[in-house]
Amino acid sequence: MSLQLAAGQTSLERLESALGRMVQKHGFQRVDRPDPEFAAGLTALLLTDDPQRNLEVLDACVILPESLKGLGDQVSRQVAGADFAPALMQQYGIARAPAVVFLRDGQYVGSLNGIRDWAEYQNEVAGLLNGPARPKPIGIAVRSENAQGACA
Repeated sequence: MSLQLAAGQTSLERLESALGRMVQKHGFQRVDRPDPEFAAGLTALLLTDDPQRNLEVLDACVILPESLKGLGDQVSRQVAGADFAPALMQQYGIARAPAVVFLRDGQYVGSLNGIRDWAEYQNEVAGLLNGPARPKPIGIAVRSENAQGACA
């Protein structure tokens, strides 16, 4: 009798499995290009990354569908995998995944970064979905030092 050892899934394979469940079970659509067009109405866009860098990414793939469940078809559900999320993170000024960007008629409403306890997450999602559109961030703020060593 010989024992066969098989390699487990890589972190990106686990992410792909989670994204597949989101599409099949919860009606999410995969972002398939770096400059997606968003439908009229409300959109929740989950931005992901390699879970090896941040395990919360896999948690967000479970929590976001549950938090949107009661909204039915009122919210379009989109998810960007590790292939297109970096460009979208830069576009919306998101420092790290997981993050959910909320849009209304394609216009930025706000974002929710990281994972929180369930009640706080639910309250923030409701607030963003019901809130006014906001100016889209222009990027991630970066501090630099000038030649004299003072922060600019």
